[in-house]
Amino acid sequence: MAAHRPYHLNTLTTGTWPVMRRLGVSYLWPFRAQLGWAMMAMLIVAAALSMQAHLIQPLFDNGLIDRKIGVMNTVIFTLLGLTLIRGIAAYYQANFMEGVGQRLIASLQEEMYRNTLKQSLGFFAAHPSGTLTSRFVADLYRLKYATTQIVNGGLRDVATIIGLTLNMFMQDWQLTLITLMILPLSIIPIRRFGKLIRKYSRQNQEVTALLSHHLQQTMQHIRQVQSFTAEKFEQKRTSAIIQDVLTNTLKAVRVRALSSPVVELIGTAAIAIILLYASRRIADGTLSPGAFASFMASLVMLSRPLKGITNLNNNLQEGLAAAQRAFELIDAKPELKDLPKALPLQLKKGEITFEDITLTYPDGTVALDHISFTIPAGHTVAFVGPSGAGKSSLINLVPRFYGPSSGRILIDGQDISAVSLTSLREKIALVSQDVAIFDDTIAHNIAYAAPKTAEEDLHNAAKAAAAHSFILEQPFGYETMLGENGVRLSGGQKQRLAIARALLKNAPLLLLDEATASLDTQSEQDIQKSIQSLAEGRTTLMVAHRLSTITHAHTIYVMDKGRIIESGSHRSLLARKDSLYKKLWAAQSGGLS
Repeated sequence: MAAHRPYHLNTLTTGTWPVMRRLGVSYLWPFRAQLGWAMMAMLIVAAALSMQAHLIQPLFDNGLIDRKIGVMNTVIFTLLGLTLIRGIAAYYQANFMEGVGQRLIASLQEEMYRNTLKQSLGFFAAHPSGTLTSRFVADLYRLKYATTQIVNGGLRDVATIIGLTLNMFMQDWQLTLITLMILPLSIIPIRRFGKLIRKYSRQNQEVTALLSHHLQQTMQHIRQVQSFTAEKFEQKRTSAIIQDVLTNTLKAVRVRALSSPVVELIGTAAIAIILLYASRRIADGTLSPGAFASFMASLVMLSRPLKGITNLNNNLQEGLAAAQRAFELIDAKPELKDLPKALPLQLKKGEITFEDITLTYPDGTVALDHISFTIPAGHTVAFVGPSGAGKSSLINLVPRFYGPSSGRILIDGQDISAVSLTSLREKIALVSQDVAIFDDTIAHNIAYAAPKTAEEDLHNAAKAAAAHSFILEQPFGYETMLGENGVRLSGGQKQRLAIARALLKNAPLLLLDEATASLDTQSEQDIQKSIQSLAEGRTTLMVAHRLSTITHAHTIYVMDKGRIIESGSHRSLLARKDSLYKKLWAAQSGGLS
């Protein structure tokens, strides 16, 4: 089974119409009722505006020219009433469409998040959290804006254009035909501008995501930045990224700024030609002043929806670029997933067997090279060796954070690649050196894997992990909020919470990856007793740098360059001449056995 392929996000949906069709069918259709009401309100807005333009003709011919006060009053009050109707309809249209836009984004965010959680660790190594977060927030905001503009602006503008054009035909069909022959010239620049906007928008979104990731990294590691006086270096790096964002943004701004004047120039030229023609028609009496006034009112009113259509295409292209980036996450195929008929893991004893396991990373680095061994049920085994020997890589294969490039892992004779991921990981408790502390209360952090745990059990787990005393010293005890990444706690305190979390899960398989690395000597001794007690009757795999923490292990595997080069108990390994374990032990203990 191949593993660790390079991760490139490619959406299955590309091109303007396929992306729009997918958005419409999969994400907008469920909200068709709200869309229907919004479109009805939009039609009322367009109809009211067209009627206002039409009323200009009787206002001039029958009111102003013929001086009929009754006609003038009727037309004026009708215009006021139509304005009120337009305002009410526009309110409901905007209200319905904003709701649709927010629900669209929520649906996409949920689907993106659901699929992202299925990805392996290799995926997250290739796509840092900052860039992923940008897709969830910044990109989808652009998509929401574009979607609401399509109906709020686009469909309303189209309906308005149709209504005003009909009124123009009613007033004078010859003038209207001349107008329709000239205005389509604006379509050419609109299409060209749209393609450029979409191109620059995608580039800008990608660079913005990079900026988001970089800011997140520097703020998370601000202590290191300041302690190494790297402020100027980080400022320089950040400034370069900001300039990239600025450059791409200005490209889009220039295209967008150019599009409106070009379209307006075409419109003004059309009006000039129409005025020349209409003046002759009025002079020879074939066109009334009122009809021409109504025609020109419609033509002037057309400028706003035509300009809106121009800007709409720009916004639409930005939104489609964002939609493509969202679909890339939704369409990303998990490297590791359940087989079609995966069965739950039936754990009876807990024996683990590695059969000829090889693990190769995308850059060609061999992390594990033909590893084979068996861990008897209930035994504790430890993996030691120099940095980069493959210890953590081996541990990560058990819960299937990665998949091996070749070979297989068996638990009680069951190939873990053939059982469901959920049933496998439910049987495993993990404590690693890189402790995950959420911005929540201490109680919720400990009970993360078992949210409904009784308070007494939670406290017992904390006591067993030597965490209870320092928890009580916090401002609100177990209800103290820990801040981002547990900023309120020391490294050792975080480690003890992680151990308490694993103790509370009480899983039959225990993985300890440098679980006591951040502890002081006294705390380490206290927790070692808890770990040994926890490991009784459980199959336990330990990765340790401090060899003093694994002397009780049934078997110690010494690794180097992805291979197991020695194995045995603590005493048997020390008894061997020139063994790597003996050298490591001597370096840490000063030669004491």
